Amino acid sequence: MAVLTISRSYQSGGHEIGRAVARQTGHTFVDKGRIYAEMKALGEKWGRLFEETDEASPTLWEKNDWQYRGFIAQIESIILDYALKDRAVILGRGGNFILADIPHILKVRLDAPLEVRVQRAIIKNETPRETAEALIKKTDNDRAGYVRSIYKKEWGDPRYYDRIIDTSEYTQEEIVQRLVTALQEWEGRATEEGRKKLAGRAVAAKIKARIFGHPKIFVPTLEVFHEGDDIVLRGVIHSPQERHEIEKIIEEAGGAFGVRNELRNRT
Repeated sequence: MAVLTISRSYQSGGHEIGRAVARQTGHTFVDKGRIYAEMKALGEKWGRLFEETDEASPTLWEKNDWQYRGFIAQIESIILDYALKDRAVILGRGGNFILADIPHILKVRLDAPLEVRVQRAIIKNETPRETAEALIKKTDNDRAGYVRSIYKKEWGDPRYYDRIIDTSEYTQEEIVQRLVTALQEWEGRATEEGRKKLAGRAVAAKIKARIFGHPKIFVPTLEVFHEGDDIVLRGVIHSPQERHEIEKIIEEAGGAFGVRNELRNRT
């Protein structure tokens, strides 16, 4: 089954459209509320970080902070797990970049002219024009900064989307139907290679997230990624205990993939 990712400018109607598509197709709607619940279930600190930093542009300190990197690893693992189960509509949080180059992932960008979005915000939130416009610009800048910092890509670049829709040009019902139809088309694009790539990415993300969440592990140079038939780990570890704990995580989460453990001891 196909998976839909939705990137949306603020007040473009992304949440309402995504929820309606999910309801019509029976897909799981993976929005802020669902991811927040998953993060809280992983631990109070992850829930707190989500409340404080979700889709916000990180500071230079945050971007390199071990806990913040762990926070991003948890979100990516959650998104990949939902995509692996199929039939998911994933809203925001860089989903199209996390799931790049997988044929059965339909990547959509929803936008609308600023003035249209300002008027929507005024009506929806009952706020003055200046407040509505400032909030839209801040939210858009935060989301763009988040993607730029984490994925080194430009949030609004059309090259990263299969469909770009101006939500001021169609009714919500028309947009929903277009996306439902596109999802049906995308179902035929699933390949064995694409599913393997998705599964490998999901396993790598799970291992990475568990390492970042482990209280006895601190590997600032850590890299974990899927390559061919293997999950590859690189970085510099500080003690035999760290290596032992990481190997336990690999054994538990490695699945059907081989593992190339290229972690080096600190000299």
